[in-house]
Amino acid sequence: MKKGIHPEYHEINVTMTDGETVKMYSSVKKDLVLSTDNLNHSAWTGQRSNTGEKGRRTESFKKKYAGFGF
Repeated sequence: MKKGIHPEYHEINVTMTDGETVKMYSSVKKDLVLSTDNLNHSAWTGQRSNTGEKGRRTESFKKKYAGFGF
């Protein structure tokens, strides 16, 4: 690797949504607190948070773009 072009890495604490703290290395010098991780994101849990909005979103789209002939 070329010297002098890569950022310095520092040990930081990453706090997960359940309160667990994990030590990681990052070029960012401050600790991180996650608002989304594998414990609460629908990609990992398989649950959708907007299941009741499907029809309303379609109607909203049609209303917004009615002049385009969709």
